[in-house]
Amino acid sequence: MIIGKDIHDMLSELERLSDEKSKVTRADYQENRNFRRSRVVWEAKLKAYFNDITLKGEVREVSGVVRDISANGAKVHLTETFPEHSNLELQIPKLGVFPCHIVWEDGRRVGIQFSESPEQIFAQLTKVLPNA
Repeated sequence: MIIGKDIHDMLSELERLSDEKSKVTRADYQENRNFRRSRVVWEAKLKAYFNDITLKGEVREVSGVVRDISANGAKVHLTETFPEHSNLELQIPKLGVFPCHIVWEDGRRVGIQFSESPEQIFAQLTKVLPNA
């Protein structure tokens, strides 16, 4: 069938392009972790605070789950997308509240970098994760 062959050729080309893109992405990516990442499943909330001219505060808050964490940051799966990227707080009931910002996002998955020093975060993490 001509239609079947055309579809097969198109799918093959898409797969080839996808492979090329992932090779470039892997080649350009450099691991920057200085602290070990621990896989966890912890509830969390990501918050952004806004003040308008009348000094009335507004809070944007989204729930999520921390999937992994290190002294530098965390990967969080959110219940909805979060448009704000800086001046945020990540609230983790097991650990506390951490100033942070988003360094990458993929839909509802986000990479968080903590604003406090890694040594301070590490001290908090070792209280809950002795092998952090």
